[in-house]
Amino acid sequence: MKTLSLMVLMFVLTCSQSWAHSFWINTFFSQGHQSPHVMASLGWGHSLPMDDILTSTNGRVAVDSFALIDPTGALVPLRHPDFFVSSPEQSTPNVDVYAADLAVHKIALKKESTQGVYQFSAVTKPSYYVQYIDSKGRKRLKMKPLDEVKDVAQTLMAVKYQAYAKSMVTHGDWNTPEPLGHSLEIVPRSDLSHVKVGDLIEVEVLFYGKPLNSSPKSKEFMTAQSTGFGQQDGFALYSKLKKGRAQFRVQSPGQWLINVGHKDDVTEDGPLRELFGKAHQLYQSASLTFTVSGS
Repeated sequence: MKTLSLMVLMFVLTCSQSWAHSFWINTFFSQGHQSPHVMASLGWGHSLPMDDILTSTNGRVAVDSFALIDPTGALVPLRHPDFFVSSPEQSTPNVDVYAADLAVHKIALKKESTQGVYQFSAVTKPSYYVQYIDSKGRKRLKMKPLDEVKDVAQTLMAVKYQAYAKSMVTHGDWNTPEPLGHSLEIVPRSDLSHVKVGDLIEVEVLFYGKPLNSSPKSKEFMTAQSTGFGQQDGFALYSKLKKGRAQFRVQSPGQWLINVGHKDDVTEDGPLRELFGKAHQLYQSASLTFTVSGS
């Protein structure tokens, strides 16, 4: 019984850590050579640009897709890491050494490349967490939809979790990109191609294609932090969503990360009715990264 309780606790901690982590895309537009190129990779954890590995024992995430969408709308699939729990490749009295795959890619543009906004998209695989009491009074936890769990006497928690990430790089002139169709998505409504300190940035947040609004039931908001502002000290800029939109003024140069989280109840006749019987609540997160110049 003690072993089982410990396993349940570890599962719950892993779930909590996964929801607390951010999932994002790092992009760096290099113009040191002509034609230019973009370095892209996946980020996971609490701090830009590389806080942890995707397969960490402190909280891990399975990636379902990673892709580049060019200005014409064409999608280029990118490789993403396999899902497993990392173990040290080397161990000493002082350190454990883990090898990691952050899906690093070099995207080399060409002289004839279409100018415009190149969007990067990443989506995690859906994760289900069901905590329940079985017919013998034992507390159990399964990582599968509720309708696939047997011997449930009482459901304590039944949730689905998924994360979405975007980043964008402008080659030539900026044009407002179309939404990618993520269930929860941050869409920029300001020009992100030449952002400077002091600029006001506005974004729109869409939930299943419709503006996500604050209500008495749910206070919806976005946060923003960067390599030079907030994240090392554990704080962020905050902006409440009004008619799906929020804005903030850029405080420092460097890479910026915008995060939005949303929780919604699953009902038989509501917008999430396809999840009825599989989960009681849906937890989702979305991120958007971009770079701010020094002047």
